[in-house]
Amino acid sequence: MLVDDNRCFACGTDNPDGLQLRFSYDPGGDRVETTFTPGPRYQGWQGVVHGGIVATLLDEVMAKAAARKGFAILTAEITVRFTSQAATGETLRCEAEIASVKKKVIYVNGTVSKQNGDLVARGTSKMIIVSRGQQPAAFREKDSASSQCR
Repeated sequence: MLVDDNRCFACGTDNPDGLQLRFSYDPGGDRVETTFTPGPRYQGWQGVVHGGIVATLLDEVMAKAAARKGFAILTAEITVRFTSQAATGETLRCEAEIASVKKKVIYVNGTVSKQNGDLVARGTSKMIIVSRGQQPAAFREKDSASSQCR
């Protein structure tokens, strides 16, 4: 059984070292988005956001898209294609949507873009369904347009 102790690096509000992302969901539940403004502590090269942080943003937004459907999931595979660098201090928009669900695997597509719409990275993931109906409380809010990971 997966236990959410609110210390997830990406979305846990009890993790002072984490990103503390908050997510918005479309009414249909298939699309998820968040924004993040990385400071210098998240850089690789001077002034450039580390690629691992961008990959983490993709992984988390894609996981939220899958989990929103009521599944407890784990990332089995993630592919990231970087298209441009992101500057520290620049707000990034992260979006994801379920592509398909097949037996015990959810396929998700995601993007990270700059404020001007330029693509930073595109990702795809395969999420393994661990169980159904075991999602965190934040995902169980009926008809919620916005929620956060708890």
